[in-house]
Amino acid sequence: MEKNKLTKIIFSKKTSDYTFSVLFLLIFSMFIIFAIRPSLTTAASLKKEEKDLLKIDALYESKIMNIALVQSQIEENRDSLFLLNEAISEHPQVNKMIEDVKNIADENSLYIKKASIADVNLLKNQKSVDKISMIIEGSINFNDLVKFTEDLKTQRRLKTVDRMIISRDLESTESSQLKVILTINGYYL
Repeated sequence: MEKNKLTKIIFSKKTSDYTFSVLFLLIFSMFIIFAIRPSLTTAASLKKEEKDLLKIDALYESKIMNIALVQSQIEENRDSLFLLNEAISEHPQVNKMIEDVKNIADENSLYIKKASIADVNLLKNQKSVDKISMIIEGSINFNDLVKFTEDLKTQRRLKTVDRMIISRDLESTESSQLKVILTINGYYL
């Protein structure tokens, strides 16, 4: 009798409704875990990847615009590019620098007592500008010194006066010669 009673309880309408509901919820939760969740995580990761790719695209677009700008500037200045090679040579060209400085020293009455070259790096360094330092000791009057520095600036080869020491004898007249020590830097690639 208990078997009949038990079968009646199990197969009653109320029990079958609860069983259906429980089985439906169990199958639906399995479906969510194994089918919908991976799709949602994939969609979220694709959205994040899209944002990253948009940032990279904007960066590349800016770089391309910069390259196009540089290219247009090079095209505009193509006829003047040889001046860049003359301003900063590929090799040290120490003799050329000495000759240039000596010529303007002669033109401006700079009497050179002593000259020396320092800091010549003959090793090839990638992507760096090297310099030659020329140290000159001499005598000149003030007006010729000003003219000398102006002439130095107008030469094609890029040179800078790194250091200038000017002194005079305390007992001399105003038009006397000044003692100068100049450090002139010339640049090369």
